[in-house]
Amino acid sequence: MPLSVRHIAASAMTFAALLAPRLACADGVHIETSALVFDTGWSQRAETLVSDVNGAATFSLVNAVDYLRFPNQFTYFNDYGGQFQLSAREGYKVTGYTLSGGFFGDIYVGHSPDGTGRPGAADTSAGAMSSAQDAVTGETLAQHSWSASNLRGNGDFIFDSGALDRTGSFYVSFEGYAYGQASPAIWNSTDPTDPRNYDDFSRAQVGLKDPLLLTVYTTAVPEPHTYGLMLAGLALLAGVLRRKNA
Repeated sequence: MPLSVRHIAASAMTFAALLAPRLACADGVHIETSALVFDTGWSQRAETLVSDVNGAATFSLVNAVDYLRFPNQFTYFNDYGGQFQLSAREGYKVTGYTLSGGFFGDIYVGHSPDGTGRPGAADTSAGAMSSAQDAVTGETLAQHSWSASNLRGNGDFIFDSGALDRTGSFYVSFEGYAYGQASPAIWNSTDPTDPRNYDDFSRAQVGLKDPLLLTVYTTAVPEPHTYGLMLAGLALLAGVLRRKNA
């Protein structure tokens, strides 16, 4: 199994094991927008509503970046898992969502000036996976993944659910990991009067640049009596047209 797949699978299993007790904690977040309700069962830092305009509500998911930023150490493996419940308010439905973010990576392999001694080494990998499930049936509504190795610069991703038609509640989950390891190049002095060891440290940095952004799209659902009025209007219009044609 590829390293990236193993990391995502390990993150998902760890998150699943921790999710149930965390959902029972009092550290949840509840946000109401004009058309939907956003809930988390557990958050170290509270997610926030960035905007709510024209049927699009955007939330900042801040916890992932706290867990998936590169640390200043030679070897690391960080992972994160979060789940968010979305519920359309009465009179609205969810028509889709996007979950976007980006990793930043930097790699430098240490080396001696003349190529002698032990060479340095550095490598990184990062990945993200997201899915959506119906809150009642568990039906999978969308599923996405992204991964990169030895990333230099930015690696952005956008997970698009595609068209949805949801009036009930559903969950959006996100799992991610960031791995890196580096070892220095080491060589000996060629000057017999100054017998020292020298080194050139390698660098392996990878992690999320900024908080994830979850944008949920909604539209109003006509009330049943609205359909009745519309049908009555169409029938009246049809009657007028028939009389004109008679």
